[in-house]
Amino acid sequence: GSRAGGMALGAASAALATAAVRRPPPSSWGKVRVITLDVTGTIMYHRDPIAETYCRCAEKVGSQPPPVEAMRTSFKAAFKSSLQRWPCFGHAAGLSSREWWLHTVRAAFSGAGAQYGDAEFARVFRSVYQHFGSLDGYKVFDDVRPFLEWASGRYCVGLVSNNVDRLVDNTIPLFGLHDHFKFYVISHEVGFEKPSREIFGKVCEEATAVLGEPVSPEEILHLGDNFAADYCGARAAGMAAALVSREGVAQYQTWLDAPDFEGKAEEEVHQVASLSDVRAALELLPPCAAA
Repeated sequence: GSRAGGMALGAASAALATAAVRRPPPSSWGKVRVITLDVTGTIMYHRDPIAETYCRCAEKVGSQPPPVEAMRTSFKAAFKSSLQRWPCFGHAAGLSSREWWLHTVRAAFSGAGAQYGDAEFARVFRSVYQHFGSLDGYKVFDDVRPFLEWASGRYCVGLVSNNVDRLVDNTIPLFGLHDHFKFYVISHEVGFEKPSREIFGKVCEEATAVLGEPVSPEEILHLGDNFAADYCGARAAGMAAALVSREGVAQYQTWLDAPDFEGKAEEEVHQVASLSDVRAALELLPPCAAA
């Protein structure tokens, strides 16, 4: 269950803290023609803690913010509750990403003890939503641009994320990263989320369409920071994977169950501290005519 997933994640993080990461990749990586990346925690991170940002955005428009500590607890609960009530950011319910976040942000403020009328909340929400639609919302990890410039010339690079359309239509282009990606698979659009086989199956479809020839799961390397969603999800779908364990990165979907896959109990999780380590590992392999 989720507890086991959490324990495995904790064990993975603990193992990383004591182990260095530059080691040869599994030989199966020699087949890789496609690389996919997760976004939050892998490519970029929130510039400031979410709870502090929400409170600051409320203050900015003249509203009394709740205590930051109360917001921290309330946001986590509201985020989980909304994803359970409207999975994949409202895909099946037909919610826009803005509508999904409107419900979630309102629940976060209410749960933290802030009771705003409709007009006041509309101002607070717009302040929050604008912030996360701007360059102020996120910071790109330093190793990302060099890695994408290197990888996109050698592999077909895609993005797969439990996230909303705005992320790929606005945020990724705002940071000038969109030219490196050939396809995007987003839970809000496809109606499945990592670690499901379906979302990784969609990755194969997209890569096949872009390259114009069949792409099998073992030809794809997925990079992400969530043990259950990214590493186990990709491995259960038959793909190669590396767990990107960056220091001090917060996990959000901590309740996801890690799927099983053949050899999981014996497999040593391939962990890297940065995307530079992924490049170093791939450069140990003979080149593959991919892109």
